[in-house]
Amino acid sequence: MTNKVMIGCPVRNRAWVLPAYLKHLQELQCDEYSVEYCFIINDCTDETPQILHDFAAKQSRVVKLITADSTRAIKPGFVRGSYNFSHLAWLRNILLKEFLKSDCTHLFSVDSDILVRSNALLTLLEDNCDIISALVCNGHQLGDTNLYNILQKSADGSLVHIKDFPRDRVFAVGCTGAAYLIHRRVVADLGVHYSAQWGAEDIGFCEIARQKGLKTYCDGRVECIHLMDEI
Repeated sequence: MTNKVMIGCPVRNRAWVLPAYLKHLQELQCDEYSVEYCFIINDCTDETPQILHDFAAKQSRVVKLITADSTRAIKPGFVRGSYNFSHLAWLRNILLKEFLKSDCTHLFSVDSDILVRSNALLTLLEDNCDIISALVCNGHQLGDTNLYNILQKSADGSLVHIKDFPRDRVFAVGCTGAAYLIHRRVVADLGVHYSAQWGAEDIGFCEIARQKGLKTYCDGRVECIHLMDEI
């Protein structure tokens, strides 16, 4: 079967970064396969919806825009870390439902503050893993640029960041997030989904995958840019 990839994520109040984010998605190398987009727009108080609708209007590819506003009080603006993990799990599971409605073979989940390298998707597809991530540095605001989106379980069962990892190959991780490729069978056949039971929704996804017998990987050759501060 020819690879067909859905790219997307939930999006809220990201007008400050969306133009750059979308530009990088469009620059992904994809001559050998087809791509469509899906964004779950939620609780926006800025120009995010208009930016995405303008993007969709100019695309020859399929662009699905799903509005999923909540009924709870939402503070305006963008504040990193002001998340409700249960709400995020709900939003990401909406994305999974749209993925299953499509005929796509893979979902490339890329958070809307991540700028992907042009070869990222092609490389991850060639790795041929059920779940595989690119590297994304999460430590800028903490002053530790060795903190990435890859974790492993310690002896006491807690998750700790992996700081010593190869940059030239694929390696196994206990948990990942931010930018990762998911094969359709993970969701369609095994029912892996997002959950806030263990904390952040990405942790829940990887834990459920582990319970289903799946391994999660990262490709140390692929690193994305993480824009963590509103500009």
